[in-house]
Amino acid sequence: MAKNPLAILKSDFQRDGKFVEVHRLYRFWFEFLALSPSYELARRYRAKKGKLSKADQDRLPADFEKVLEIYDAFGDIQKYLFKTWWVERGVDLFGIQGAPSTTVPIYKFARGGNSDKAKVNEAVARYLDTTRLKLNKPPAILLAIPLDTTRQKVLKEIKALLDKHIQAPAEPAKPKYSLAAKDTHVQNVIDAMSVLYIRSARPDWKLWQIGEECKIKKNRKGRSPDPDAFDSMRTLEQMTSRKLKTASYIAENAARGIFPSQSKPKHFVKFDPVEFNEILLEKTAWIKKEKARILAKSQ
Repeated sequence: MAKNPLAILKSDFQRDGKFVEVHRLYRFWFEFLALSPSYELARRYRAKKGKLSKADQDRLPADFEKVLEIYDAFGDIQKYLFKTWWVERGVDLFGIQGAPSTTVPIYKFARGGNSDKAKVNEAVARYLDTTRLKLNKPPAILLAIPLDTTRQKVLKEIKALLDKHIQAPAEPAKPKYSLAAKDTHVQNVIDAMSVLYIRSARPDWKLWQIGEECKIKKNRKGRSPDPDAFDSMRTLEQMTSRKLKTASYIAENAARGIFPSQSKPKHFVKFDPVEFNEILLEKTAWIKKEKARILAKSQ
């Protein structure tokens, strides 16, 4: 089966001597930037070389220079597929020099006979001169593991050696940008993004309709605003409203290089669903054409 040129591969997390720890949140950072009013203003500002309409000029946040800095680093998200963006910019933005430490086989001895010392020395030299350099020169121990014994015995002996020689991981190098919290409950981020997308796709919908569509409260009975369901509907509206506020904060923080963060930004631009309805319609049409172009080229 032919490879999907749009799929993210493990190898895509290493590029130009840098590597990034695999994490889904990088994808959501990308998606939230497309929903940030501040980031959209930065896009227009760069596209029009600073000549904004008076309405947009009046909306510029006090920290717009910071947003422009992030825009210049992350680029025009509205005209990128995530795969393309990640390969071109992602590893450079989030990566650190080198590759993650890993166990490396250096040479395998055959049973009996004399070993070819030249080949052994060559294998060790290759590790020292190439592999170890790529791994940022980690402390390591060379072992001769017998292959004609039991797995249990080998593992016991290796464990004893590790207990004696293992060292704490070195302080990692700092990437240009990093996730504010990797242990964030990803489902909360997904829910927030869904609410903001539906709000944009259906700007005329009431809050309870958005909440129903996004399954904000899965145990609410019925899908119609009848009098008996009034209290439940009001609760759903309130929950959806809170989700929308949280989602808009996440998007605006992302535009300032902080992700994911649900804290209220000191400066932010109010989210306009009608405005983003037009933006996302245009983006969806572009994505459809771009995917078709890439898939056709790969055949």
